[in-house]
Amino acid sequence: MMRAHKQKISVSQTLGTVMAFLLFAYFAYHLLHGDRGYFANKGLQIKLVQTEQKLQDKQAERTALENRVKLMRPDGLDLDLLDERARVVLGFVQAQERVILQTQ
Repeated sequence: MMRAHKQKISVSQTLGTVMAFLLFAYFAYHLLHGDRGYFANKGLQIKLVQTEQKLQDKQAERTALENRVKLMRPDGLDLDLLDERARVVLGFVQAQERVILQTQ
């Protein structure tokens, strides 16, 4: 009789240990691979760095365009820039110039 009681305790202890291990394994897995886990966080950090680099590129491009627009305003008109844009957009060429057309 005593032996059956010890066996019951042993089975329940073993079952409790196995359940605790499975619970630990579940949380450990989700700590690493879950939606907010370690690897997801690393992926978001990499994406953040890439997005910040794109933002810096776009800001530099915008600054360059704003500078060109500022040169085209009537109060600070740059005649060389105006001449360049007129030639490109309208296709104007002076008589002594030669034009070389490139086909792609």
